[in-house]
Amino acid sequence: MLETALSLACIILASATAVLWRRLKRLRQEVSEGIPQEPTEASKPSGLPSSEMLSGLLDTLGEACIIIDSHQKIVFTNEAVSTLFGGLILRPGSPLSSVIRDHKILDLVGKTTASGIAAEREFTLINGTTQFLQCSMAPIILSSEIAAQGCFSLVVRDMTAERETEQIRKDFVANASHELRTPLSIINGYLENLLDGVLEPGEETARALETMARHGERITRIVEDMLTISRFESSDSESLRALRSKSFDLADCAADVISRLAPVIEENKTIIQIDIPPEAAALHGDRGYWDQVIFNLVDNAIKENISRSIKVTISASNLADGSSQIFIFDDGVGIPSAHIPFVFKRFYRVAKHHSGSKIKGTGLGLSIVKRAVEAHGGTIVLTSTPGIETKFTILVPPLEEVA
Repeated sequence: MLETALSLACIILASATAVLWRRLKRLRQEVSEGIPQEPTEASKPSGLPSSEMLSGLLDTLGEACIIIDSHQKIVFTNEAVSTLFGGLILRPGSPLSSVIRDHKILDLVGKTTASGIAAEREFTLINGTTQFLQCSMAPIILSSEIAAQGCFSLVVRDMTAERETEQIRKDFVANASHELRTPLSIINGYLENLLDGVLEPGEETARALETMARHGERITRIVEDMLTISRFESSDSESLRALRSKSFDLADCAADVISRLAPVIEENKTIIQIDIPPEAAALHGDRGYWDQVIFNLVDNAIKENISRSIKVTISASNLADGSSQIFIFDDGVGIPSAHIPFVFKRFYRVAKHHSGSKIKGTGLGLSIVKRAVEAHGGTIVLTSTPGIETKFTILVPPLEEVA
């Protein structure tokens, strides 16, 4: 499909160049003779559409298309070029290096303009963010007249989204395999010991069964997280239709979540404070998803501070327009600012725990939180001052605005 699109682009670019070159030649002739002439049907290139039509066709292709001459000066560009390179306004006659500054891409252009041999390569540009570009460079040969002028087409396709999607798929397989393999190995090990009679009946067997049950629950949670994120990834409209919305008490929801997390809270000596006044407790939405939102945020705070006791606060308030604000914050180690833009991405984890031990989890928790909030038409923002406070602020509009 890509080859077809690139071929079509080259053909259209070639046609556009032919039209522009012939009109330029006619204009030069008119200026030299001092006799302005209106173009006639006979003077128009036979079988070629107008340059306006060709320009419109180029703009609909999606890929950035640039025509340059043998001196690497710009002859023509479509709108996608300006979009791809940060809104630059490109003018004919400008050097290509004023648009593309990467020396590897310019080297590809230089080799093609020198040899006349088409080439295609992928490049990785790092300028604050990582960008993957596929560049196809080829001479335009429409007629001997055009070929003599040394025109070339450069088609640039932004592959960043595709590469990120592919990386997400790889991360999914790697993380899912790792997260499932560990508890399965433990369960299978205890099962073998029980079957072989290695464990004595009594306390050893009870501990083995308790451990197996705990890791069985972990596997269940991993699978549930994967299914949840899969449902949210289907589409925002489907997520909204899937919501089982009704009125519920946010304070009761938070209390139920804390009850479920009681063993972890006690083990880590975490202090929980629920500060939700009655007037801010009424919320309308899918109670199951809000259970998961609060559970994941509180659980995440405890995991990030596994080696120390922290205080986690859950609070809420109403705004004048009927929107609800929900805050979940802690006084733990915090999250470095460099990680904040990425914490809601699937499988993303802050590099290392301060205690040096690896934090267990699917890496989907915060991604699920974000999608659940967005399914209710809301937004979530993370702010963090390491060692002082990490705060999640959720803004949920009135239900009628979501619908």
